[in-house]
Amino acid sequence: MPKKPPEDPEIQRILDVAQTLLRVLDLSNREIERRLGFSPSYLTRVFTGYVEVKLEHVLSIARAMGLSPAEFFSFAYPESAELPSEAAKAIRGRLAKLQPARPASPPSQPPPAVNEQEIHRIIDARLKKLVEAATERPAASGE
Repeated sequence: MPKKPPEDPEIQRILDVAQTLLRVLDLSNREIERRLGFSPSYLTRVFTGYVEVKLEHVLSIARAMGLSPAEFFSFAYPESAELPSEAAKAIRGRLAKLQPARPASPPSQPPPAVNEQEIHRIIDARLKKLVEAATERPAASGE
């Protein structure tokens, strides 16, 4: 059964991230289907494009992997160096006005040991390699 990619590349991105995270966590499609009460081979049909994925199911799959929706989507969309859209700038500006000012950290406090952006960059690069490797070899039978 040939793969039929979704029309929207962002949907494909989410599906690729979900498949990669399943592999990283050593979880099979069947295990997630069992945990969620989905019919057997549902995820295979979603990942191959024969069933349109529902947002509700993406969130359920993330939770079944042990991730919050925010954690799951942070793997798909790590912080980037791209300039934010005008809408995002406006929202951030308005939210900043609503938040009380935070006190400055005391100077004696050392900076964090690891930069969060660097962690996201490393994870994104690793996920990209895993997605590329997964698409180069055929999926194991039974998934």
